[in-house]
Amino acid sequence: MNVNPVVSEIVSGALRSLEEEVEDLLARIWRSPALRDTRDFSVSLYDRFGRALTGRVLGAGPGPILEAFGPAALAPGDVFVHNDPYLPPAGLGEVAEVCLTQPLFVEDRLIAFLQVRARHDDLGGLLPGGGAAGASESYHEGLLIPPVRIARRDKRVEDIQTLLLRNSRFPETLRSDFDAQIGALQVGSLRIRELIGRYGSEQLTACFADLLRECEVAFKEELLPKIPEKMYQVETQVETDGFGGPHRLSVALWREGERLVVDLSGAGPQAKGPINCPLDGEGKISFARLISPLLLLLADDPARMRGILVNDGACRAIDIRLPGPATLLTPQFPAPTGLRALTMGRLLSAFSEALFSATGGNFPAGFENMRLLSLWGGADGDTSFLFRESLGAGSGAAPHLDGVPAVPPIGGNGGMPIEVLEARYPIRIESAGLVPDSGGAGEYRGGSGAFREYRLMAAGTVSSAAGAGASGPFGGNGGSPGGAFRITLAGMSGKPRNIPPLTAAQAFEPGDVIRVDTPGGGGWGSPAGREPAAVRRDVVRGLVSRQAAKNVYAVSLGHAPDYPLNEEETANLRKRKYRQEKK
Repeated sequence: MNVNPVVSEIVSGALRSLEEEVEDLLARIWRSPALRDTRDFSVSLYDRFGRALTGRVLGAGPGPILEAFGPAALAPGDVFVHNDPYLPPAGLGEVAEVCLTQPLFVEDRLIAFLQVRARHDDLGGLLPGGGAAGASESYHEGLLIPPVRIARRDKRVEDIQTLLLRNSRFPETLRSDFDAQIGALQVGSLRIRELIGRYGSEQLTACFADLLRECEVAFKEELLPKIPEKMYQVETQVETDGFGGPHRLSVALWREGERLVVDLSGAGPQAKGPINCPLDGEGKISFARLISPLLLLLADDPARMRGILVNDGACRAIDIRLPGPATLLTPQFPAPTGLRALTMGRLLSAFSEALFSATGGNFPAGFENMRLLSLWGGADGDTSFLFRESLGAGSGAAPHLDGVPAVPPIGGNGGMPIEVLEARYPIRIESAGLVPDSGGAGEYRGGSGAFREYRLMAAGTVSSAAGAGASGPFGGNGGSPGGAFRITLAGMSGKPRNIPPLTAAQAFEPGDVIRVDTPGGGGWGSPAGREPAAVRRDVVRGLVSRQAAKNVYAVSLGHAPDYPLNEEETANLRKRKYRQEKK
């Protein structure tokens, strides 16, 4: 049927509002502080074929449910739970991320799916929270859950829930959080029924198809033509999986007519450690969903970029090509996957670098923002605590624009408020801020990374899931790379020592201080092109050190607090530095 474009626009806004309303509800009712305060969860709406209707999707999608049961076996009031990253069609999930999915009906006709994805505190495994760096098979990462009903026709299946709770170190928290997920699904279902009452089911589902088609056309006709029909390839690697490395990855892209081809076939063999990232089946769609927002940066202007609504229509314009079996991206069960975010982060960075080349530098420089810190220990006798946090990193500079500091990770989670953190955990934040000199130098400077210093008031262990920190995100058109990730541990002596960025269970004692520095974004253009007044402003704000201003940007400044600009000395410094660079 023909859809009124005004109605389609209203429905589009209503769908985004529905997801945001349910997420705000969850942020208030989670029992787990890691879920409630760092917002490590997401809500997604799909049509009856499992196609995402907005660009806010982080879960594995309803594909495994449709594959296991088929539409005819679904009923109103059913709720499915699953986290298995391997069951067909293999998705992008990991064991710690549990998806609760509810099919939505009008009478007996399936029209949509609503899903709540959440990284729960514990489902068993080597360490609480899943994703242990020392895991060498999926069974080490927690209980694997194929798609099963946790509610049947609005009635809870207690046997399934009892089984899940028995495998958790925090069963009461998990019970409350499953209640929260199911309650949130009920609220989302109510909002869909309100839309059906307003527009009717036929017009609503027609709007779904219209939104998907509108996104597909925008990508095929506006964005992708800006990419040449020529291959651009970037080689990268994950330095270690906790057992060895490096592990090879490759991203090649080119345009074939109206479609963007992204070839990942250069990936190395599957790893013993948990950096494997299964992209078979629905995982290809999940990867296309992650790169679609990056392609929005090809829009003619910011207003048009904001006007293109991203959904799975974009996936129809992207062809993801995978290697054969038994690679990092096509691992064979039971290869562990709990730290697949490290591999995904490198793929996204390499894709951005290839797109930078394909657009002649008319694209932001490097940005890496996938990592996780976990602290697990005991306090007050037998009481245990689990703290998880993912701090933001600096974004890459773009043509005519500096990078943004401390951008939250994908999904907007991370960076728990300090007052909340200190009230709920035996942790004190000694200091926090932006890392000086972490933004890549350039005519436009990369955004600064963030740091926090955690003083630990109880004994326990720290697990870190981050890249090895050998180099930061790439700089472009003569810009420098951003600063690398770094984590240190200082004992009572106060002398810090480096911790491997990928570590499973590093012990700490009461009074120890852990410091985490996240990467800065890559710089864009030669540092010689940055205005001395802009460099002085960066120094005054604490983003660039006075020494780096002189050595990197060739700008001479006086002492604090005003850092006056010495124009004559700056001119001489730049003349000498520019002459050396030309040679």
